[in-house]
Amino acid sequence: MSEGKREFVALRLDEVIHEWEANAPADDATAGSGKPEGPLVTAQRHRAEIDTASDERVDEIAAAYPQIIEAWESR
Repeated sequence: MSEGKREFVALRLDEVIHEWEANAPADDATAGSGKPEGPLVTAQRHRAEIDTASDERVDEIAAAYPQIIEAWESR
């Protein structure tokens, strides 16, 4: 995989996370409730993983975000 795709996916994940953070409620009622993690936390974990992920894992992460795949294919 080219570094270009890894950097592209990382940048797009940053954008997704920023948007979700901006729209997140100030008081997360699910915190500590034992409920599954929300999409924001999952995206943050994916972003933390990108820099050291294998090429296959970067593809898997990108595939979890249709808007990222669409943007990659239309660039």
